[in-house]
Amino acid sequence: MTVEASFIITWTFFLFVFLIYLSFYSYDKCVLFQDAYAVCFRGSIQKQEDNVVPYINSHMQEQFGKKYFGTGKVHGSVDRIGNVTDVIGECQVKVPIRDVFTMHSESGWKIRTRARAQIINPTHIIRKSRWLGNMLQ
Repeated sequence: MTVEASFIITWTFFLFVFLIYLSFYSYDKCVLFQDAYAVCFRGSIQKQEDNVVPYINSHMQEQFGKKYFGTGKVHGSVDRIGNVTDVIGECQVKVPIRDVFTMHSESGWKIRTRARAQIINPTHIIRKSRWLGNMLQ
């Protein structure tokens, strides 16, 4: 009975630790996407379209901050193709025994997310809408 209890308690402990790290992974994945989209959207509504990528690059680490649990440094990159900007964020969840607690993908506990926003000029859109409204009256 004692030997069986020791196995059950050990596996229960490992199960709880795994669930805690899985919740860290889920939380970090959601927050990373939220931060990537927020900085991508803020950059996409700049008045000057040439300022989009420099704005995102200068504010990316400020947006990512230090709010992630159990991860290393968050890295980000920006890509602009035409009128669309992409922000890619990456981080790695620190797991003490990485070989035991593995995920199904090749990258393991690596989190990679991509946010996309279309570049728009709000001032230009408002002026065109007002002009169209005045023409219809």
